[in-house]
Amino acid sequence: ASQCWLEYSKLEEESGNLKRCADILEEGLQHCSTNENLLVRALKFYERTGHLDHSRQLLARLKDSSIEKSWKTILEGAQMEARAGRYSIAREWLKYLTHHVPWYGPLYKIHSEFERDYGDPAEAFSIVEKGLKELPRYGPLYLVAFRLLEKDDLSRKAYDLPKTMDMVSRADNISRELLWRVHFEAAQSQERAAVLLMGEKPKLSLKKALYATRRSYSKAIMLSPPNLVWKIWLASGRTEVSCGNTNGARDLFLRAYDCVTEKGRSTVLLECARLEEFCGDLALSRSILCKARNEHGKSDWKVWLSSVNLECRCGLRERAIVFAQDALDIHRGTGRLWAALIQLRHEDGEMSQMKVLKLALKSVPKSGEVWCEGARISLNPFCPTFDLQAASRHLVFAARFTPQYGDSFLEQLRLDMIGKWLVPLAQPLINKMYDGFLKSNKMGREEAYQFITQCTKKAADAMKAQLKRKPNSIAKDVVDTSELELHCCSANPNYGHLWFQCRVSPIDSAREVIAEAKDVMASDIINYSYIYVAAMVRRAGIMMIIHHPEIVDSNGVENPYNDFDRFVNQQLRLAPTLDVILSEKEVSGSMFVTGLTDSNKRWNTYSLAEKRRILFGSDSLVN
Repeated sequence: ASQCWLEYSKLEEESGNLKRCADILEEGLQHCSTNENLLVRALKFYERTGHLDHSRQLLARLKDSSIEKSWKTILEGAQMEARAGRYSIAREWLKYLTHHVPWYGPLYKIHSEFERDYGDPAEAFSIVEKGLKELPRYGPLYLVAFRLLEKDDLSRKAYDLPKTMDMVSRADNISRELLWRVHFEAAQSQERAAVLLMGEKPKLSLKKALYATRRSYSKAIMLSPPNLVWKIWLASGRTEVSCGNTNGARDLFLRAYDCVTEKGRSTVLLECARLEEFCGDLALSRSILCKARNEHGKSDWKVWLSSVNLECRCGLRERAIVFAQDALDIHRGTGRLWAALIQLRHEDGEMSQMKVLKLALKSVPKSGEVWCEGARISLNPFCPTFDLQAASRHLVFAARFTPQYGDSFLEQLRLDMIGKWLVPLAQPLINKMYDGFLKSNKMGREEAYQFITQCTKKAADAMKAQLKRKPNSIAKDVVDTSELELHCCSANPNYGHLWFQCRVSPIDSAREVIAEAKDVMASDIINYSYIYVAAMVRRAGIMMIIHHPEIVDSNGVENPYNDFDRFVNQQLRLAPTLDVILSEKEVSGSMFVTGLTDSNKRWNTYSLAEKRRILFGSDSLVN
């Protein structure tokens, strides 16, 4: 009976009837008061809708229930409190559960990851040890331990990873089905340590430093099930690329192709195409991608996205657009393809981007990647409809619908920095323009545009002077990112172009990625602060024309739409654009397509190491 209430509530929530959904859940709990699935569903629903008090009231009902019947609900409540920032309560509940439910392995993993993200790594490792004492053959705990110990070893510059490799030796007693993964993870850790060692001692040979890595890969290959061994061949090929042995990498990729299952064949072809592009053989790379599209294009959208990305990196935008459109004819429900097409339309103007955005939202209304692109359009200072509030609304949807997409959180960081640093600087300039506007006699629309142009130029010049005289005064206030970090840690993002660019190492936590992004983005925002402030002044000027028609001769121009926002955007597009006002030769809108200007530069300006990181450092081969 509980399953009926669950499905009924899901139907109403997906239809947007949140009140009805809440009523159904409450009615269901009256009939099935101790059903854990129904309780967990209700907890998650009230958390999503911001009614945490209701969730806590549900949890309070369990005080007289036995732990055997309520531990799953309590675990969900602990995770909810962690996501809400109530760390002490979450910690106490998790300790209570690990004490009373010692036989459930995933509980130790959740508890240790909580301490890793919100508490003390040493405490996280002690929880792992406690779990391994109870469940010495539970493999996922060893994988958590490897990451914790690798960080500890690297922090002490112990590049031979003594603690990590000791834990690898201890993991020999787990099931054979997971033993290959132990040595695979060991190889990955050893490779990262070898690269860092080369940074300390550049005279060393990386090929020799990777000896231990190759040995671990060999063990993983011998222990791996036949249907998974191809992943290890691919990973070992990536390692050979890192030390410049592209011929060896090519041989390993071919071995992977020989033993891969039909389902994974497209992944191997994409890896081969990336290798040939890295080596400079674009014709062969395109040929491999053509083969991948012909054989797997109907089942795997990634072969199309790789083709789009290749043409983008080569500067062939029109060809990339054709591939994106062909891909969407087959995979219309793939948000990443729509997001790529929206970015590709940047050179065609904001109207063209918005047209694609509207089509995308009709096809994939719950795609965080698409909503994030909508925010990026609004955050681009050279966009005629530059709007910080619209960007904020888009990013809320992006993070809610696709929390694993890291770029949404980094764009939110950019928005927070602009709001904290640049909006207060722009406000006095806007007020000064506003005073001059109100004191003037009635003017024509062109005259009003000239007045706004002058004020926008003065604002840009004032910010340039401040940037030259006192650059540190622009970012004098500390941006509080605690709430963003909280949401980001809860979501645990794992992909995104900006996310990978700000992630120094695959073992970095969400907090560490945010910390790295703060440094990089702060420099960007400060350097181009005059552009952002000028965009704010321009928008404020157009809004004054709209709100004070008694001062500006509108020549019969009235709002023909019932939608005020649509009318505002129309007026913003009719006014002189920021690139025309400022006439900047070295700065353009293409630099602000994403949150980092470095991520928008041309492919041929990247170093070889940067190219390798972009091509091979993004997708995880083992999930």
